[in-house]
Amino acid sequence: MKGWRGFFRRVGRAGTLLIFLGAASLFAEFLAPYRYDSVRFDLPYAPAVWPRWTEGHLAVPVLRLADPVSRRYEFTGESVPLRFFCRGERVRMWGILPTSRHLFCAAAPGRVLLLGADLFGRDLFSRLLYGMRISFLLSLVGVSLSFSIGILVGLVAGYAGGWTDRILMRSSEIVMAVPSLYLLMGLRSIVPYGLSGLSVALVITASLALVGWASLARVVRGLVRSLVSRDFVLAAIATGASPARIIFRHLLPNMRYYLLVAVTLSIPAFIVGEAGLSFLGLGLSEPRPSLGNILAEGQSLETMESAPWLLAAGGMIVLLVVLFNRLGDVLREAQEESGSGGSS
Repeated sequence: MKGWRGFFRRVGRAGTLLIFLGAASLFAEFLAPYRYDSVRFDLPYAPAVWPRWTEGHLAVPVLRLADPVSRRYEFTGESVPLRFFCRGERVRMWGILPTSRHLFCAAAPGRVLLLGADLFGRDLFSRLLYGMRISFLLSLVGVSLSFSIGILVGLVAGYAGGWTDRILMRSSEIVMAVPSLYLLMGLRSIVPYGLSGLSVALVITASLALVGWASLARVVRGLVRSLVSRDFVLAAIATGASPARIIFRHLLPNMRYYLLVAVTLSIPAFIVGEAGLSFLGLGLSEPRPSLGNILAEGQSLETMESAPWLLAAGGMIVLLVVLFNRLGDVLREAQEESGSGGSS
């Protein structure tokens, strides 16, 4: 128990909240009352419907569209009980395990809409949970690929030097010179439309990784060049240690704090990149949700006036970016404290 408390104290509130949001998105099939593609054409842009305490239990009031032209809704006076750990719509947990168990649900014609509905009457809360999972998965996979390429290129360039260093660094500068948005759009346009959601997600991840490795490679190369002149590395070289042993035993361990901070600061760029591609229609397409294409539904002024809750996807993007940046600051402060403590 003390170990868990110490872990949460180290990562701070930002890291704890990120863990909570990540766990919520991981179990979206259970926490979301509806599937992400569950439509109700009689409830377009329906406002939020929260359970109410009625006659000793929680009940969900039934909503109906009173005026389709002005999109005016009213409650019918009927309500259905809110059930917990109930059987609702059938889903596949993580796309593998079939289940119909949900944390809460309400029988038809009632519908729990914690954040309102979109044009097709789909629950925005459920879609945000599924979309947040896409953002987490794509950013983590993309950062893993980008960091693998960047660290490998930086280590080889910094340790080998000479023509190897020049060729690798000039290649990274070419990638950095191309505007990332246009490069992502070009890479995405090569792939034909009509692919499955998984294929599109892999294309987005690979595109983001191909864009993000260059700047990290240059920084890692600089760190390696500064470390190879240290006494402990020169001593390892003098004793005949192999390059692999020097890299994995001496160079990488001395860069771990920087790389950990760099990971947390790079994930927001991947989240924004995926959201931007989906917002422009180049990422995940309907009905599969992502924070970008959910936000794209509310880009018109008319929609923002009638259904401002669609902007919740934008708020979620901002929240994730701020939390990851704050987590990076916390880790950087912890690194500085440990460094000052060690030097004293």
